[in-house]
Amino acid sequence: MKKITTFLLTLACLAITANATVTINVRTSTGDAPYLYAWDGAGTALNGAWPGTLMDEAQTYTTTIDGKVWFTQSFEEDAINIIFNDGNDPITQTVDIKGVTGTAFFIFDFEEGGYEDVTSTYITDTGFDVNTLPSTVVFVEGKEFAYFIAPASWTKCNVWAWNGITGTNFTQSGVWPGDPITLIGNTTDGNPVYQWIGPDIVEGDSPTGIIFNNGTTQTSDLEYVAGGVYNLAGKLLYTVTGGGGDEPVPGDVNGDGVVTAADITALYDVMLTGDFTHVVYGDQTGDGLITAADITAVYGVLLGGR
Repeated sequence: MKKITTFLLTLACLAITANATVTINVRTSTGDAPYLYAWDGAGTALNGAWPGTLMDEAQTYTTTIDGKVWFTQSFEEDAINIIFNDGNDPITQTVDIKGVTGTAFFIFDFEEGGYEDVTSTYITDTGFDVNTLPSTVVFVEGKEFAYFIAPASWTKCNVWAWNGITGTNFTQSGVWPGDPITLIGNTTDGNPVYQWIGPDIVEGDSPTGIIFNNGTTQTSDLEYVAGGVYNLAGKLLYTVTGGGGDEPVPGDVNGDGVVTAADITALYDVMLTGDFTHVVYGDQTGDGLITAADITAVYGVLLGGR
């Protein structure tokens, strides 16, 4: 059993990383090309030293359906931070624009240094299909809770939650980057889904803000909604409501109300193939992970030890 456990733990730690792409499109108030300075969550410059790269020297152009021409540059990253500026001395620049993901469109004011995010004008939001979520996204009775759909390259996720009025911090550690949270499955597109279950609900003192991060890349400060499903772009995609609130049966991994060999099989499927299809209550030990220890816990129930 020891060799099998070691093998399973090794498999559980393996991950395939693949960066997403961030594409920056910008127009300016004068039509002149701006400089683009960019950096990642670790503070590493991605587009040359300050003030960055002049966007018309090596970049392509994008023409949108309304005939407008944009200076365009792409980065193989999940999320980046950027500043537009004119490269002059004294310099005119925007504030830090943090956590840019996907394809984004901006207008930069050369005279004042302001900017406008006009992404919603050019990127149509087709809505969120709740059927893409794994069955493990469920209502949690009596607890603060939320879900995060991470980029495919993430192998861990932390949460930082707080109340800006009362000053309460809702993480156990109380230290940034917050508490590690549980991987509970994948969307049908293959993105990992993480679950945060916080403390008991206290009337008048729930979180007002929440941040998800992997230690280097993070969301912006998000408005906390109990049961919210968020993504890296900072969108509240869906809210999990209702739910019976029944206490799970110890050892019942697949949620059918009884403990059988099928619960063991469900955990093996997670650890060997990453398949969470039949997992509802996978974290049997309460350590925030699904490991061989959870299999041992289910065996304990089957053998009458718990």
